[in-house]
Amino acid sequence: MAIDKLRYFASVVETKSLRKAADLVGITPGSMSKSIMTLEIELGVKLLRPEGRGIEITDQGMQVYRKSAHLLDEYRSFKDTIKNQMTENLKKIRIGTFEVFSTYFLSAFLTQELSQHQALLLEFTPGNIESAICDNVVDFALTYLPAPNPNLEFIEVGQFKMGIWGQAIWIKKSFEEWPFAVPTTSVQIHSIDFVSLDMWPQNNFNRTVKYQFELLETALQTSRLGHSVLHCPDLIIKLQNMMVKKEFQLEQLPYPERFKPLKPVKIYLVAKKGNPLVTLIEGKLAKFLRSLK
Repeated sequence: MAIDKLRYFASVVETKSLRKAADLVGITPGSMSKSIMTLEIELGVKLLRPEGRGIEITDQGMQVYRKSAHLLDEYRSFKDTIKNQMTENLKKIRIGTFEVFSTYFLSAFLTQELSQHQALLLEFTPGNIESAICDNVVDFALTYLPAPNPNLEFIEVGQFKMGIWGQAIWIKKSFEEWPFAVPTTSVQIHSIDFVSLDMWPQNNFNRTVKYQFELLETALQTSRLGHSVLHCPDLIIKLQNMMVKKEFQLEQLPYPERFKPLKPVKIYLVAKKGNPLVTLIEGKLAKFLRSLK
């Protein structure tokens, strides 16, 4: 017996009208009549009888109504408990990523789109992010260097473009003179062609590496001061330019001639299959990324 049939019958008793009861619970009068007839067959009792142009509740119908009241109250309590638990889960979100996204991007995303939620942000090297989800260390991850895992789903939420960024002074100098600041973290994912976290192609142009930094923010600082350039997602530069004075903002520098163009890079939200919060996070991430265009 579906609990909804008892709920529909209770609405009929309380409104004394099939039509009003149908409107109240959001179904058609025909569906309401069919539901009551099915309930009568299941219980083996007559619940309603015609009374003029209306209906009358039978004595057996009133007994069913009174005895089902406790069951309906318990069901409402059960639904409220589950709903409250889900709401509590929504308030605590654990996110894993590497420092490309933890620099400027996630702080802006969390404060703008998830300001009502508690957030725990943990950093992992690419390839270890997926393990952190499988081990329940984090609920979600953000990456553009996914390591395939059959237990996880990888949802594309947006894209960005890589570029070379620095002060305008470097435009007047040859590419060979540009002092790159590069990440020390290497990528250990065999299905990906990149070794460096900044996605500089291995078999493209050699570059002059002057600085190796563990933190992206350090590379951004040296580049803001005109001491280096870096290969970085455009959305990170846009966010950092919003945070600094005009004289410290970075400009996009041209790739060298005959440099093989890089395709737009996909951003993935990673989570366990069946995670009920995926839709919420996916929608907010996609919205935030669109705002950076």
